[in-house]
Amino acid sequence: MKTIIIFISLIFVSTGFTDDLDSYLKENNTSSFLVSEKGKIVVEKEFKVRKNLKPKSLMFFNLLRHGLMEGRSQEDVASIQKSIVSILIGIAQQKGLIDINESVTSYIGSWTQLSAEKESLIKVRNLLTMTSGLDVDLNYNAEPGLKWLYNTRAYSQLINVLEKTSGLSINELSSEWLFNELQMNETFWKERKKGRMGFPKDSAKYGLVTTAKDLLKFGEFILNGGEVGTKHVISDIDFFDDTFLKSQNMNEAYGYLWWLNNSKTHMTWEKELTSGNLFSRAPKDAILALGLGSRVLAIVPSEELVLVRLGSFPDDKNFNNNLWDYLQK
Repeated sequence: MKTIIIFISLIFVSTGFTDDLDSYLKENNTSSFLVSEKGKIVVEKEFKVRKNLKPKSLMFFNLLRHGLMEGRSQEDVASIQKSIVSILIGIAQQKGLIDINESVTSYIGSWTQLSAEKESLIKVRNLLTMTSGLDVDLNYNAEPGLKWLYNTRAYSQLINVLEKTSGLSINELSSEWLFNELQMNETFWKERKKGRMGFPKDSAKYGLVTTAKDLLKFGEFILNGGEVGTKHVISDIDFFDDTFLKSQNMNEAYGYLWWLNNSKTHMTWEKELTSGNLFSRAPKDAILALGLGSRVLAIVPSEELVLVRLGSFPDDKNFNNNLWDYLQK
């Protein structure tokens, strides 16, 4: 792992490496790429995503693209939003607005296709850990806590929990509790258009629109233990620590809406249990916020490193591993 730090520190000296990385990122439909080490940005790249993308990739990118912010790509970052919502839930709990061990129904009323008795068994914690026991239509699939199933429609009820308990919109509370503190001035929530030529029905109601620059600030905040300077934005230390630990036994690579790279087995949204860690060539202690199209915010505590990649689907099917190889050449 030390080779990453040594080589990244020399990136602007080694023209060959810069060219190789540029080409690889550009060829794989990257719009923004940032790396910081010990709080200093050491790689900062912006690209125009190719116009000759495959139709599916182009439609996807156009759907999530918002525009440019001072030359930086501003995008709906897909499921990276989940990891930010996790932190907002932690702040809501420290404010005394919620308890993650209480039922979701107690905060938002009826929200599933289940009987009231069965619905009341689903706790906020189950939504944080993808163990609601629901299918994508919010029907019964398993008892809460007994099966891991990546379910965006169930997860998105956490935004309802935040809005109902705070009396604020998701934009208002996010800005007041987090974005303003981190000076994430290029970030906001936008209601998604669903249906034909839009988002599927099981996607979250809101998309998080942001830039790699703002996501880097969020990553640095996580790396700093939930603090901004000496201010504890997250004072619920138990919640913060638990967020980045195995949250259940079915998928060891999942915390509270964060992916973990230190497990011996893992599951993804494709549901199959697989041996080994999530990304074999990434540092073992990496914690990750992942979004469709290989959008990623990666934090490596042992190296004080934060990486952000935005864009569309890479042509390289093993992009998430090979990218780390490029950083270690």
